[in-house]
Amino acid sequence: MAKVDQLALDEQRLIEQFLDALWMEHGLSQNTLAAYKNDLANLAAWLADNRCVLVNAQQLDLQAFLAHRYEQGSKNRSAARLLSSMRRFYAWLLRERKINQDPVALIEAPKPEQPLPKTLSEQQVEDLLNAPDSNAPLGLRDKAMLEMLYATGL
Repeated sequence: MAKVDQLALDEQRLIEQFLDALWMEHGLSQNTLAAYKNDLANLAAWLADNRCVLVNAQQLDLQAFLAHRYEQGSKNRSAARLLSSMRRFYAWLLRERKINQDPVALIEAPKPEQPLPKTLSEQQVEDLLNAPDSNAPLGLRDKAMLEMLYATGL
């Protein structure tokens, strides 16, 4: 068997050991375990293309992989999940004494994407402004406050 094939097989076994440990310790669902496996297999393949293996990866290697995924169109939520997979994997490697330091420890998670606020239709604004009872003192107050909010853009 070629040396490259043996390395790939060793990394596959390492990932399987990690997944077994996660399942036994935390009882994670099969979908979660499959997502971790997919993330780590993609990382291992990318590292192999760049002449590196999982246990020798450094922070710069992992950041380059995240950048590569981002360039391919990965969203912040996907990058955060991938980083979570990597964090758990490298924490496990450290705990099992297969590595001496955690290369993911100082990598910051991407900020979640903020959706644009939803706007009200013209009819909804009209309904809101007409909702308070103008015949009651509190209704007049509420109507004045809503008119001020609307007029000032608050």
